[in-house]
Amino acid sequence: MMGIISEDFDWDRTNKVVTQEKSDEIYELLLKMFPDKEEIIRYHYNDEMGYPFAEWRRKIHDIREWVLEGPIVVNPEEIQMEEEFWDDRKEKFDDYVSGKSDRYFRDNKSDPRNIDFSKLPPVTLVKFDDIYEVNDGGHRVFLAKMMNKPLKSYVWVHKQNDSPYVREIENLFK
Repeated sequence: MMGIISEDFDWDRTNKVVTQEKSDEIYELLLKMFPDKEEIIRYHYNDEMGYPFAEWRRKIHDIREWVLEGPIVVNPEEIQMEEEFWDDRKEKFDDYVSGKSDRYFRDNKSDPRNIDFSKLPPVTLVKFDDIYEVNDGGHRVFLAKMMNKPLKSYVWVHKQNDSPYVREIENLFK
């Protein structure tokens, strides 16, 4: 994946701003910035505390360099998964199928072999050149790849974000 943030980046500070100090303000600014993306923004502000999932925090911090596009339908062969990521999802799937685990999804007891992909929440991908990588939704992407099913997706594209709300979000980090 593309490394935009330097190695001395202060993750603790970013996490505190995005998840505690300015979470509500950032949420409102994201809705203004991407008014037709409410579905995915609301979905990502839904961790146990009502804060954005970790996968989005870096994109929020670097919002000047990212634009959220979609929804689009992406075929599973277009999505790249690292081998380690694949192996982890495969192990969880096998544990479910063998009865070692009572669920595949953390918050849903649905049988992953009988999923209606049209009813799943959209995944979030990151586009690099002609490759999509998983930002959020690894379990769903794994299943889609296993069953060769397309997925509704929102995509972070690395390009200049000219929204007037960029500066407001950046100021929240100061």
